[in-house]
Amino acid sequence: MKKKLRLKLPFRIILTVLAIILIVTLYFPSRSIYKLMKHDYSLLSSIAIYRADLYDELIKEDYSKTIDKFIRNKDFDIDDYETYLDIEYYDRPNFLTNTKKLLEKKYTIEDINKINAKLSDEFYQKLFDEYIYDIGKYLDVQYFKEENFERYKAYFNGNYEKTILYVNIDLDKEDYTDTTITNEFSNTILINKHHGIGEDFKVPDLTAIASDCTEDENYMSKEAAEAFEKMCRDARKQGYDILANSTYRSLEVQEGTWNYYLNLYGISYNNRYVTKPGYSEHHTGLAVDIKSAHSAVFKNSKEYPWVLENCYKYGFIHRYPESKVSITGISSETWHFRYVGEEIAKYIYENGLSYEEYYAMFLDK
Repeated sequence: MKKKLRLKLPFRIILTVLAIILIVTLYFPSRSIYKLMKHDYSLLSSIAIYRADLYDELIKEDYSKTIDKFIRNKDFDIDDYETYLDIEYYDRPNFLTNTKKLLEKKYTIEDINKINAKLSDEFYQKLFDEYIYDIGKYLDVQYFKEENFERYKAYFNGNYEKTILYVNIDLDKEDYTDTTITNEFSNTILINKHHGIGEDFKVPDLTAIASDCTEDENYMSKEAAEAFEKMCRDARKQGYDILANSTYRSLEVQEGTWNYYLNLYGISYNNRYVTKPGYSEHHTGLAVDIKSAHSAVFKNSKEYPWVLENCYKYGFIHRYPESKVSITGISSETWHFRYVGEEIAKYIYENGLSYEEYYAMFLDK
């Protein structure tokens, strides 16, 4: 009979210890990696985290997509892992490289997150070339436009929101220079000394205003005309009598208007009250100069306060109020109203905005 091979006691102990060491060595990394994966890290990133001895730190923190994406990247600095925990990940070219450069430039994590979220790849070079200490304050303004950044800096008036708003409105430019021209009609079209119409501009559905609501023959876009007629008739039911005095004008008519007042009062008057051909709201078929049937001066009529308080219900706004002269570039015209639709008119009325401000805040994308 063959004898069974018996291990001597010391050797058996050594084997047992080695087996335990092997089990522990295999079990605990697997368990840690599994927990990291349950924490949403990928398998390879979990292994890298464990090998970098960051398991204890990262398992207690919220999942970081930035670390998950870059822990295995040769440019990732393990010692700065805490910094990257607070940096939001964005799927864009050179994200890690650009973020490292921003950190080296001493931009705050808060500003870096705003930069990565809002600015184009082309803008990074400005941030690398010089430290722009207040970039975050610019980016906090929702209607910030990076293409206008140099203009913002040149125009800065101490208030970031107003600076951005006013530059977007083109208040940093001379009147009638570097203007925006359109041939597209819409109820929200912006026309002023910086935004004009081209020679091919047409008002669709130009419609005559009903004779009971106008002094002479006047035309507006169909939607605006119907809205004005409703306002006119509702006002009459309440004891107020308003009429359309001047509405749509062609380029030729506006040229005659410009020249007439230029010869009569001079350029200073025109700059305050008249716009050059191509830059008048009357070209749009959306503007109406209102008069009272009982008073020669609309501002002194009982109809004026009624129109101010009720016009928004019909989609009209007071286009050139005295409080907004510095923005509109036109001296107060108590008679000039503009159709923009009920929703926009209500917002402008309730928030005390000029149309330029509303346009820059919500429409100029």
